[in-house]
Amino acid sequence: MSATLNAEKFSKYFDNCPMIHIPGLTFPVEEFLLEDVVEMTKYRPKNQDRRPTWKRGFWQGRNSRPEKEEKEQEYRESWPCYARTLQELEGRLMCFLFGKRQVLGLPEGAILVFLPGWDNISGLNDLLMAQQMFRSDRFVIIPLHSLMPTVNQTQVFKRPPAGVRKIVIATNIAETSITIDDVVFVIDGGKIKETNFDTNNNISTMTAEWVSLANAKQRKGRAGRVQPGKCYHLYNGLRASLLDAYQLPEIMRTPLEELCLQIKILKLGFISQFLEKALDPPTEKAVNLAIKSLTDLNALDHTEGLTALGFHLARLPVEPHIGKLILFGALLGCLDPVLTIAASLSFKDPFFIPLGKEKMADMRRRVLSRNSKSDHLTIVNAVKGWEEAKQRGVRYERDFCWDNFLSANTLQMLHNMKGQFAEHLMHAGFVSSGDPKDPASNVNSDNEKLIKAVIVAGLYPKVAMIKPSHSKKRPGVKVYTQADGKVCIHPKSVNAEEKEFNYAWLIYHLKMRTSSIFLYDCTEVSPFSLLFFGGDISIQKDEDQETIAVDQWIVFRSPARIAHLVKSLKKELDSLLEEKISNPAPVDWNNRQSKDCAVITAIIDLITTQEQHLFVHFQEGNVCFFP
Repeated sequence: MSATLNAEKFSKYFDNCPMIHIPGLTFPVEEFLLEDVVEMTKYRPKNQDRRPTWKRGFWQGRNSRPEKEEKEQEYRESWPCYARTLQELEGRLMCFLFGKRQVLGLPEGAILVFLPGWDNISGLNDLLMAQQMFRSDRFVIIPLHSLMPTVNQTQVFKRPPAGVRKIVIATNIAETSITIDDVVFVIDGGKIKETNFDTNNNISTMTAEWVSLANAKQRKGRAGRVQPGKCYHLYNGLRASLLDAYQLPEIMRTPLEELCLQIKILKLGFISQFLEKALDPPTEKAVNLAIKSLTDLNALDHTEGLTALGFHLARLPVEPHIGKLILFGALLGCLDPVLTIAASLSFKDPFFIPLGKEKMADMRRRVLSRNSKSDHLTIVNAVKGWEEAKQRGVRYERDFCWDNFLSANTLQMLHNMKGQFAEHLMHAGFVSSGDPKDPASNVNSDNEKLIKAVIVAGLYPKVAMIKPSHSKKRPGVKVYTQADGKVCIHPKSVNAEEKEFNYAWLIYHLKMRTSSIFLYDCTEVSPFSLLFFGGDISIQKDEDQETIAVDQWIVFRSPARIAHLVKSLKKELDSLLEEKISNPAPVDWNNRQSKDCAVITAIIDLITTQEQHLFVHFQEGNVCFFP
């Protein structure tokens, strides 16, 4: 049931099933396009006269209309100059509409501004607050974004006192997810941030795309809930004629691994044959990439059958790599911190960023990292601190969250998710209790190096290499991946400004192309972690010295005895894990003589104790040295 659903398409898919049309109860909304806004505000971009004629025509709108086949290219070229002035135009429009002369003749009601992302919201907020008019008590400005504090965002539903105009600056969350019932004016920026999956480069992308006609209709409808309203679309008639009817379906723009596992556990046949029957089938390349990823993960065999690991991953309500992380956390006795990491990666991290306090929030996040050089352990430390504060009382909990820019609601959600994950593990037989903090499942939960190794076990092969930067202008490090070459650590990461690392490797959760290719949620990891929990190991010769290679590209130069020891222990570990996953049972940490406990303990000792003798030397190539 939806106001903008493509009902005919669904009806046809379900054998021409009947449709019911229920008239809406919205009030009429008057619409304006960019040409109208420019005309009423007399706005012109700075230095407009210096632009070529075709760019000036972009602003003049109706006065310059090229042929249909040339429209898309012209608009694509025109967008950069439009984007640079969008916030200025929005501010100009609000000044025009709600200045002292006009405001007396306008009806009461809130203004809802749609923008694609955080940077745009922050920029417009700064622009408005720089003007005396919007700093007065006649206006209240409320940014609405997932990174904003929840306590601030609840204000969007409160009606301001008489004579006070509420301005909500929001992403598309205000389009359908929530209803602000006193909105009368809508300013539609015309853009929406959309996640896509680039099958050619096997990378997720997030860019600001043009809204669809369905999005535009939903945004317009926000202005007609309580009385007749007005909607100002900040794109011209030329662009409006080119908008797609609907957004691209999610199945066609996201990775498919989790969906493929569900198809196999429900015994629905071959994955590609089943997905061909979908309302909007994903591409063959996207399906093949998902199957290859699951095969590399050992969740599917080469005949596309579920392995024992795949069976357990399919039963966990998370993406397969995170599911593997959870299983290894249970098997290696560090359940509670690993479930914290898994919950945050499945939902979101608990940090918020108040406008104007971004640097202070970044500083608190780095303090919570405790020099772990890990976004994952930063969240573990934050959740652990919150749990301790909560035990001391409501006031301590509130102060801890406030001081560290943490959302209590998100922390509680992560806590609940951890309990659900532990219940799944108990029913599957991997742990003996549904309590994430059960001592029997957390004998190694204080071992930071082991937790990092478990992160490798779950997220591999998402590995990046750190190299020192020799630039005098930008000292520090450079980061590379095998597929993409040089990439960037996302600015929100605690590692973003790190200049010195102990090791040459990072493991990350997400790689996404926006303005550049960014790594999200990354952790510095040691060579031993990659050797034991990475891919296939091979022993090779390099300049008369033996080397260990993980999947042929992560190469370590080492003495033969170390290489053979690691390979033997790796083989024992793989055999043990296969047995445990085929016949789940908790590890008996009290019986140190049992084979499973002995093997795991030996590997943990090598990762954590011998690692202190490890020496890593940065090289121009991808070779690290250790004795």
